[in-house]
Amino acid sequence: MPVIKIGISKGIDSLHREVREMIDEFFRVPYGAITQTKGWIPAIDIYADQKSVYIVADLAGVESDNLELMLEGQFLRMSGNRTPPLAIKEKRFFQMEVEYGPFERVIRIPLPVESEDIMAKMENGLLIVRFIKKGNDQMQIEVK
Repeated sequence: MPVIKIGISKGIDSLHREVREMIDEFFRVPYGAITQTKGWIPAIDIYADQKSVYIVADLAGVESDNLELMLEGQFLRMSGNRTPPLAIKEKRFFQMEVEYGPFERVIRIPLPVESEDIMAKMENGLLIVRFIKKGNDQMQIEVK
């Protein structure tokens, strides 16, 4: 019996990749943490301790010269570019999962923070941004 080849493999692979990316994004990003993206999406963690709020972004391969951070109200705009480590003219990929090129991500900071004394550093491929929480504006009100 002859074998009939149907040329839908590329279409199914593309659809499978898109659905997988949508599902991954849905479960990876907490509600309200992401507002806008362009290009590839760096993974982030957002957490707080008694005095500070931290945002940690996985930016392996991004040079600090290719990174821009902008605080806009309670949003942190992170943009940059990751370039491929090898300049190979003729490429034959067997597997490609690392994304390269420009990116932009806007992250809502979940607590009120001071706009001064912000610390940002790159460490082992991670961008660590520390914000100081705004002082506690609570006050006990006496009822007469």
